Amino acid sequence: AAMEHMGFTPGRQSALAAGLGETGGGALLVLGLATPAAGAAAAGAMAGAVSVHAPAGFFAQSGGFEYPAFLGFTAAAIGLAGAGRYSLDHATGHTFDQRWMLALAFTASAVAAAAVVTKRAKGQQDADGKTG
Repeated sequence: AAMEHMGFTPGRQSALAAGLGETGGGALLVLGLATPAAGAAAAGAMAGAVSVHAPAGFFAQSGGFEYPAFLGFTAAAIGLAGAGRYSLDHATGHTFDQRWMLALAFTASAVAAAAVVTKRAKGQQDADGKTG
């Protein structure tokens, strides 16, 4: 219901996708496993959060998008930089951290985030047209 209130429909599937992107991507980043995909997933999830907070402006103190943007940029930076020496990617010989994964993960995440944010914006415009 909260996701639908924020303009993401269908709510249940949107909540599941956001939760997987944020929690799953974040957990994989902490472990240093599949780092490009993890960074892309977390950054994509944060793009949705930015779209919710954008009307309030930039600064987090006023409910703005500063903090989710910071988290998204940080996740993307880690995904682009790759895992370090003390990571599961390093321990597995970078099996889940191939160069081709970087381009694929970030392209897929960008396309998915753009589709979700565009669908949300269109839904809000339609709702505003019906009530306004």
